[in-house]
Amino acid sequence: MKIIILSFGLVLLLVGCLAQPTQQYTLTVMVATRIPQLVGSMTPSQTSSPAAPPTQIPAATKEATLPRTPIPSPTPNLPATVIAIQQPRLYASYPSPDGKWRTEIIIYDCIKMPGRDEAGGDENAYEKLMIINLASGEEHLADEQLQYCGGVGAFGMEGLFWSPNSRYFYYTTAREGSPDGCGVYWIPPFLRLDVTDLSTTYLGGGPLSPDGTKIATWQWQLQEQINELMVWDINYDKIARLPAYSNIAETGSIAWSPDSQTLAYIQVESICPISGKSYLVLVDLINQEERLLLESESPTFGSVEWKTINELNLFEANGKEWRYDFLTNELTQVP
Repeated sequence: MKIIILSFGLVLLLVGCLAQPTQQYTLTVMVATRIPQLVGSMTPSQTSSPAAPPTQIPAATKEATLPRTPIPSPTPNLPATVIAIQQPRLYASYPSPDGKWRTEIIIYDCIKMPGRDEAGGDENAYEKLMIINLASGEEHLADEQLQYCGGVGAFGMEGLFWSPNSRYFYYTTAREGSPDGCGVYWIPPFLRLDVTDLSTTYLGGGPLSPDGTKIATWQWQLQEQINELMVWDINYDKIARLPAYSNIAETGSIAWSPDSQTLAYIQVESICPISGKSYLVLVDLINQEERLLLESESPTFGSVEWKTINELNLFEANGKEWRYDFLTNELTQVP
């Protein structure tokens, strides 16, 4: 008899809960699902009064109102916008020596971007380097450059040359302008496109050898925190990798010997402005060895040229020229 009274009590509790606001829905469902279990566990003599069926809850009460997270505005795709509103033009085309490839530089000139302020920085340009397989006609995007018109710095892609074996295409991303700052030594960087896998490699800035077979560049190695002199064979890969003589001085100009077998370079303690100690270093590529030729603070040298086999021409920041003689190891000022 106690159990029957308990059953009716639970039913009354159920009805009372159903009359409450919809936020009590979770509790109501729990009680309603417990009643059939309780009745099912009774003996026939205990179930003379059938349990009342659970009241149906309107479907609308099952939905909870959750706070909505604002959806951020998408970042504009500037290259796609420039392409959509500006007509492209072919800047240059470069066929490979074997006739199997052609690279093209396509330019989308500066154009005002929709919705941008009238203040500076509201125009963009875009360039892309395409490589075309002439046998299949397939085109691939090899490199691209988004430009902010009216800014400072170096910009623009320019094809330089193909390797004689047609494996590599060399180009620069600094066709026009120069970096902002007071650095004296700067050469537009070399980049290399490999047609075997369509990858690009940044080689750094530096001179091409007089015989046209090698490139010497500076590269900053982030992990080791050092500058390295890299020498590349234009048909293959790097053939020398040497740390700069001083790990605290700034790297300066690189000069090839007239026979393309030896290098000389300058390092200086400060380039803004050029001051402090300067170092003149000779590099033997055959043995891959470096040798200090000269250390000078007065004058301080910022650049070097190699015009004749036995002499180096050194230059101060003010343009004064000096001559270093390999045979006598003497340094004299040029009148």
